[in-house]
Amino acid sequence: MNRGALLALGAIFAMFAANGETNLVSEAVRRTHVKAYSDVETAYWARGAIADKKSYVAQFADLSFDLDPFGRVGGYVWCASALATSGQSYTRRNAYNEFNYAVYYGYGLELAEDWTLETTVAKKWVVLPGYRPHLNSFSEWDISQSLKNPYVTPYYLMRRAYHGQQWCYWEVGLTRSWKFLDDFTFTATFSGDLGDSRHFAAQYGANPHGGRYSDGLMALNLILRLDYAVTENFGIFAFVHQFDVVSSDARAALGASSRPETVKDITIGCVGVELNF
Repeated sequence: MNRGALLALGAIFAMFAANGETNLVSEAVRRTHVKAYSDVETAYWARGAIADKKSYVAQFADLSFDLDPFGRVGGYVWCASALATSGQSYTRRNAYNEFNYAVYYGYGLELAEDWTLETTVAKKWVVLPGYRPHLNSFSEWDISQSLKNPYVTPYYLMRRAYHGQQWCYWEVGLTRSWKFLDDFTFTATFSGDLGDSRHFAAQYGANPHGGRYSDGLMALNLILRLDYAVTENFGIFAFVHQFDVVSSDARAALGASSRPETVKDITIGCVGVELNF
């Protein structure tokens, strides 16, 4: 083979290699998804209790990779900054006083047309760098499932803390969304907070009636949310959240406490912005 033919063959191989690399990069970009939001809420609700009755700002960022047909993997970070010093009994700095980190795997099992069972398993770390004296960080395993369908979606989230704290918490609920005027989505979610006796004690303090708390229902939540898609990748949202502690022992414990965050019933408002790619 002469030199010209070798050069031509080399050019062809180089072209295919370049196209293959380009296709690989394009496919990786197509399978990569980013979600981020920032919002302001008038109180901080967490696991069946109010952690701060004054406003705070939160930021969230999630990066995931689609492994279709084998599910998806990803990770996220969430952080909170208080806007007031009087809504909580702990001494803390306001800016970035809490961080949540997680890595996760998710899979959607198609059961029938428009019916999908979504399952996510996550390892999560809760870090509290802004509190004085220092509050211990803790780790947990999270498992969530939702049965997505055209009607009403039932779901649950189980959080099992095992390092730094020991408890088990469940959020169980129903959610439904309606799209209208092309760019608007209204979502209603009703849920219950449930926990074991250790989680009750961690959230509400000692049982004023003596002995251990009974495992079971802690509080109820109703969230009404409105999303507006400004563009394909950018949106704004707002919601109102009605929170009520329903356990009689928990309400008694909160009523006996003088801490400012011991709130039994509250209406929370929120506004925020969101990015999706």
